Amino acid sequence: MGISIFERLSNTSLEQLRSAAVLEFTEEVFESDNYKPLEVLTPKENKLFIVNRKDGTLTVLSVDATNNVTKETWFTDEIISMKEYFEQYRSNNNTPPKRMEITFKGGHLLEINPSLSTEGKEEAVINQVNEDFESLIGALKYSRILN
Repeated sequence: MGISIFERLSNTSLEQLRSAAVLEFTEEVFESDNYKPLEVLTPKENKLFIVNRKDGTLTVLSVDATNNVTKETWFTDEIISMKEYFEQYRSNNNTPPKRMEITFKGGHLLEINPSLSTEGKEEAVINQVNEDFESLIGALKYSRILN
C-alpha cells in the first residue's frame, strides 16, 4: 500500500493545510469513502481538492506562502465539462491522467494538476498521488451522474 494522504500532509510545512481540512470536515475527510481528497503542492500555494460524494460538492482549500487559507466550494451539478489530459495515452492499459480542467456554469475554470506535487518524489508517492487523482475523478463523475 502507498503512502496515505494524511501521512503525506504530516510534515510541518503542510500542517496548516491538514488543519484546515480537519477543521472543515473533521478527521473523517482522510478516512471515509464519502470523501476523496487530493493535494497539489507548489512553491507558491498548497491546495487540497476534496470531493464529497454524499453532498455532491468539490471543495478547494488553499494555503499560500503567507499561510492565508481560502476555501471554495462548488456543486458538482454545476459542472459543464471535465477534460482529462494524458501523456502517452494507450487504450490497452490504464494510463493515468496528468491534469484535469473543470468548467462550471458561469464560465469558472478550475485546473487540477497533481503532477506538480510529484516532482522529485519517490515512486511510491507518485503512484499514490496518481491513484488518488483517479479516485477524485471517479468521485466527481459518480456524484455528477447521480445528481
